[in-house]
Amino acid sequence: MKSELNEIIESIPKEVSWKEIVDFDNFDERLSAISVLFVNTIGVCENYIEFCPDNEPPLREEELSWIWSYRPDLSDEFLKLELSDDFRILINSYKESEMDKFWDYIS
Repeated sequence: MKSELNEIIESIPKEVSWKEIVDFDNFDERLSAISVLFVNTIGVCENYIEFCPDNEPPLREEELSWIWSYRPDLSDEFLKLELSDDFRILINSYKESEMDKFWDYIS
């Protein structure tokens, strides 16, 4: 049986509506942090966000960061994957509600 994350990875959406964003109240902070790691990969539009990768094909972590931006509830599944230290620290910091750790690390 495939995990929910694996199902999303198999068919990555290019657009996600505002109402589909999990933990919408903290989306801006996730977006800011992701933008430090992958500049301009997420576009913010009137009623949705869109995936705008810098690379063609997109880097794996660009795709994963895009998915995590709107599905942070899958953080535990993300942490089971092979990730860069930067992205792993971001997810852990967010999960522990200690984003200051990420900002201190990245600066």
